[in-house]
Amino acid sequence: MFNDVDETLKQYFTAEIPIAGGEIDVSFERPTREWSGRLSRPTLNCFLYDIRERTGFRDDTPEITYDTRGGFRRQRPARRIDLSYMLTAWAREAEDEHRILARTLAAMYRSGEIDARHFQGELAGSEYPLLARIVPSDHVAKPADMWGVLDNELRTSLVWVLTAPLDVFAPTEGPLVTTRELRFAATGEAWRESFIQIAGTAHKKGAPAETVAGLRVSVAGTALRMVTGEDGRFSFPGVAPGNHVIRYETEDGATGEQTISVPGSSYDIEL
Repeated sequence: MFNDVDETLKQYFTAEIPIAGGEIDVSFERPTREWSGRLSRPTLNCFLYDIRERTGFRDDTPEITYDTRGGFRRQRPARRIDLSYMLTAWAREAEDEHRILARTLAAMYRSGEIDARHFQGELAGSEYPLLARIVPSDHVAKPADMWGVLDNELRTSLVWVLTAPLDVFAPTEGPLVTTRELRFAATGEAWRESFIQIAGTAHKKGAPAETVAGLRVSVAGTALRMVTGEDGRFSFPGVAPGNHVIRYETEDGATGEQTISVPGSSYDIEL
């Protein structure tokens, strides 16, 4: 994922600085003395020097989605990671370096969020934005100490922090839960009360994928009733064990009913 952020950053600077005809190279290598000694063209260096989680964005609430067959997908949100880039310009003349830095800083100020049209790799399909903010050059370490570690001369630098998503949790997939039973009793006693929750899907006969929305569904002889959503699903809590009749009415007034057994293997309605 981090290499995709690098490529996204390269695309962004190429378009927004802008960099025409490859007049400036964009590098993500460590700006050591050895590296800078090999340069032959003006270069904008984007050195990723710090990675840490942005804990204020942490959310462990799972997102559950359902497919047209009643199955579910449970996914914990991605972690949001701050990637700190130190940006420096390298050219033979100081005025060229300053021109590159000025144009780069202007591009940085224009975007608190990188436009999705620049996204590369896995970022292209991500639901999360790529946030950006400018911070002081001593955001993590003193610049003089940083350049000492890199064994290079102190240079003017800009620091841009990009907040990127990192998917670390594998999704859980499974079938629709159609029956859930809760039993209650005092400790050491036999079950005295039992509550069964049932769920099903309304769909076209012979076509489980063609769900029916807006169907009014009720359990005969009870106050249990609801209207199916876009996914055609319905559920009822507290259904007593035994045989029941489910009644339904379509939006155009057509009615029907079918018998179900609780608990059972399926409560789907076929129209």
